[in-house]
Amino acid sequence: MTDRLTEIRSAIDRFQMDEARALVADELADQPSAEAHYLAAQAALSQGQRLEHLEKALELDPGHEAAASELAGIRRPDEAAHEPPKRQASPAEQPKPDQAPSSESQPQLASLLKRGAALCIDAFIVALFSLAILGASDRMAQLYEAMATLDEDYVAGAISQFQADAVPVNLAVSALYNVALMTLFNGQTLGKIVFGMRVVKRKGGRITVVDAFVRNVLGYTISQIFLLGYLWAWLDDDQQAWHDRLAGTIVIDERVNRQT
Repeated sequence: MTDRLTEIRSAIDRFQMDEARALVADELADQPSAEAHYLAAQAALSQGQRLEHLEKALELDPGHEAAASELAGIRRPDEAAHEPPKRQASPAEQPKPDQAPSSESQPQLASLLKRGAALCIDAFIVALFSLAILGASDRMAQLYEAMATLDEDYVAGAISQFQADAVPVNLAVSALYNVALMTLFNGQTLGKIVFGMRVVKRKGGRITVVDAFVRNVLGYTISQIFLLGYLWAWLDDDQQAWHDRLAGTIVIDERVNRQT
C-alpha cells in the first residue's frame, strides 16, 4: 500500500493529475487513510472536493499537520484553525466562488520574461539548423556569388530568392525541433531546460505529440499574427498565449515547484 501512495505522490509531483486521481481512487477503495485523502485533495478537480478530502483526512487523523494547515488556509479567517472537522461543511463554511485555491494545489507558472528568453534560445538554435541546411544546398553559394559581382539587381534577386527559400526551411525546422523535443523531453525544449520550465496540460498531465503539434505549429502560426498571441499572455490570468489556449497548456516553473 505504501508503494501506491508513493506512486500517487510521484504523479502529483509530475502534474499528471489524471493518473494521480485514478491511483488515489484505488487506494481509497482498498484502504482509506488520512494520507490517501490528503493526496486526493491535492489532485481534486474542484475546491469542494478538495475541502471534503481534507476534512476526511483530519477526521481519520486529527494530528495530520499538512491537512490541518491547508484546511486552515482555505476556510474563513474567523474559523479556528484546528476546529474538529465536520462530515459535511455548512453553506457558510464553503469557500466563496471567487476565492482562489491555495498555492499548494496549483503549480507555479513560469515568468513571461523567462519564457521570452527561452524562446530566443530556441529561435537561435532553429536559425542555426536552418542556415546549415541552406548552406548544404547551393542557395548560400549563389548568394555569395551574387554579392561578389556587386551588381545591385543581381544581388537583390539573389537575396529575394534566398529569403523565399529560408522561410519554409525555418518553419519546417522549427516544427520538427519543438514537436520532437517537447514529446521526447516531456514538455521541454533546450531553451526551457536552461530556465527550468516545462509545458504541461492545464489540468495536469504530460502533453502528447498531438498537443505539441497543435501548440508549436498551429498555435505559433496564430500567435505570430502581429505578435498578438504572445502579448495576450500578459493579460491572461494563467499567462496563456494563444498557442497555449489552443492546445490547453500552461508553462510551469519546475525549479520553484520542486522546492514547494
